[in-house]
Amino acid sequence: MRFMEHMRYRLGRVITPTLFLMVFGYLGYHAIQGNYGLVAYSEFRTELVALELEASLVRAERQRLEARVVRLRRDNLDPELLDERARAVLGFTRREEFVILNNLSPASDK
Repeated sequence: MRFMEHMRYRLGRVITPTLFLMVFGYLGYHAIQGNYGLVAYSEFRTELVALELEASLVRAERQRLEARVVRLRRDNLDPELLDERARAVLGFTRREEFVILNNLSPASDK
């Protein structure tokens, strides 16, 4: 009888720390490797930097296009830009200009 009590006492002293270590290990692992852990945080930061760079490039492209559109408005018409766009759309050239066709697609070799 005394042996069983002694075993229960020893087992009780071992189970509590073991459970604590298991829970602590589980939470620690997920704090580092989980979906929102330290590894994922560094990957999110890297992706954020890349997306911020892409956003700044898109903003610059948008500003460039907006500046071009302003030059084509009726109240502020740029004749050179209008001439360039008309020639690109209609396919016209001046007499003193040469046209160089640059067709590098592999389908044209057949």
